[in-house]
Parts: sequence; structure tokens; C-alpha cells
Amino acid sequence: MTKQNITAWFLEGGSVAIPKHLLAMMEPLGLSFEDLGKMVYLLYCGTDQIKKSDHYAQDAARTLHHKGLIHWYTDSETVDFSPMFDKINAFVGESPQYTTVKQEAFSESELSYAQMLKNFERKYAQSVPAKDIYAIQEVVQRYSWSYELVQELYFVYYENRKQESSFKWFCQMAYGAQVCDKASLKAFVDNLDTITFKTTEVLRRLGKRNNPSEPQKEMYLKWSGQWKFSHEMILLAVEDTTGASNPSFNYLEGILKNWLDRGILTPEALQADKQRQQSAKEQLTKEQTSFDRASFEKNSVGGVGTTRRKGTLPQYDTKKEDLDFLEW
Repeated sequence: MTKQNITAWFLEGGSVAIPKHLLAMMEPLGLSFEDLGKMVYLLYCGTDQIKKSDHYAQDAARTLHHKGLIHWYTDSETVDFSPMFDKINAFVGESPQYTTVKQEAFSESELSYAQMLKNFERKYAQSVPAKDIYAIQEVVQRYSWSYELVQELYFVYYENRKQESSFKWFCQMAYGAQVCDKASLKAFVDNLDTITFKTTEVLRRLGKRNNPSEPQKEMYLKWSGQWKFSHEMILLAVEDTTGASNPSFNYLEGILKNWLDRGILTPEALQADKQRQQSAKEQLTKEQTSFDRASFEKNSVGGVGTTRRKGTLPQYDTKKEDLDFLEW
């Protein structure tokens, strides 16, 4: 593709323009280059197309909302930039003209960080532990979850799982189980006890007697959730560890990763693969045997380069009576 064709291809879908005046006001508005990029992405999506399935759009909207530059309406999946225009008007000395929508609009449809902490205090009559305050912020940024979803996760964790793991570990397991809304969160929570049971079974078949750790549960969730292996396939992988002296979960993951890369996801596919390997092994053995027999027949009688008359015995250093068993 020529340079001209590439240029035409880039531009044929339209473009997103940033006014020079906005670039000049980055410092007064507190805009970083990363913020500018997020603003461009929202313009690319369209202010009425901020889909919950688009993690980039969700992250961009959340960041710019927290900076007071946009209104974000999660129910209608829209944003508007009137707060930013208000700030620009105030900076250049003109009266704001876009203040008809209250800044709390976002808070009515989705929780803010401060509201989440207040909800916890009201429900449990105590503050969120300091170590979890930072974990909550990190989780929101890392997984692009809403505070509403994170609040539900944290309540479940606090009431049932805080003795087993940290909140970040708990969220890693939830993310591995592809939690993205309240419905998938409920399925994840309902499945937690089952995961513990199944992970324990894997450990026992590996010859381990300890209870499953959180990292081991997380690995199991990855195998079953992200990699789509059934419990039966995971147990079949355990059977493949019989040659290892001290098989571990990491060793088991290596087997499953190999199967995943080769597209072996079902017991039937695994059986077919083993049959192919066995057939290839038998064919190789057959060819090697044929080669060895031919080599033996060529070199065992008379030696290489030795000729003899038909019907005569080769000249070995042995007695004739030792060869009486031969029939000519």
C-alpha cells in the first residue's frame, strides 16, 4: 500500500479535531496529555455512545468526570462537556451558560467513591479499613469497574471472605471469573464454594493434603473461566502429571496451556490427539524395525564386501558339527 493510499484510508473514516484554544488552556484546566487522549476517545465514540461494554470509554468518562470536566449519565450512556465549557467561560471572564444540569447528575445514576465509603459506614457502623481504601481505588482503575459494582463486591468480601484473602485477591478472582455486572457477580459468589471444593479435589489428586490457597483458586478460575476447561478436563490434566516427582499447580497449568494452544478443549479432542500420537509412534517404531532388519540382513552374513558361492557356508571359525542344524 502506497503512502497516498494509507493517508486516504486513514482519513476516509473521518477525523476528531481538537481546537487550538483548548490546547492553549490545558494548564488552566488541569488537563494532562493522558486526559486529552481520553477526551479524544470520547469524541470518537460520540457523546451519546458511552457503552458499558467499552472499558476505554468507561475509564475516560470516569476520569474526566472526577476532574469536573464532563457530566456522565450511565443510565442513558451519555456525557456532555458543559462543565468544561463553564470553566473555560469563567477563565476568560464570561458568565457560564451551561449550568442547567447539576454536577450531582452522575451521582444519581452511579455511586461515587465518597458515597461508597459513606454507605459502608452506615451499613456496618464503622469506617472502611485503611488498607482497603487504597485497594478499592486500585481495583476501580485496574478493572474499569463502576463504584456501584465495587461496592457490591466489597460488601460480599467483608461479610464472607475477609478472613480468607485480601480484597485485591478477591477482585482478581472475580475478574478471572469475568464479573462485569450484578448478575455475573451473583453467579461468581454462588460459585465460590464450588470452586473451593473443586480446587481441593485437584489438590488431593495431586497428592496434596493442604487446603487450597487463594492463588490456587484464582488459577482454577482462570482455567475454567478464561480458558474454558471443564472440571473433567482439569482432572485429565492431573492424570498427565503422573510422571512428575512432585507435581504442582504451575506444572498442571503448563499442561493445560499446551492443550489450550493446540486447541484441545474437550475429552474427545484429547482422546483423538492421543490416538494420533500413538499411531505416529507405532509407525515410527515400524519404520525403525524395518530399517534395523534390513541393516542386519545386509551385514550379518558374510560381512560387508564378502562374496561366496551359492550353496556354500560362510567361513566361520567353528566346527562343522556346530552347523548341522542348517539345512541346505
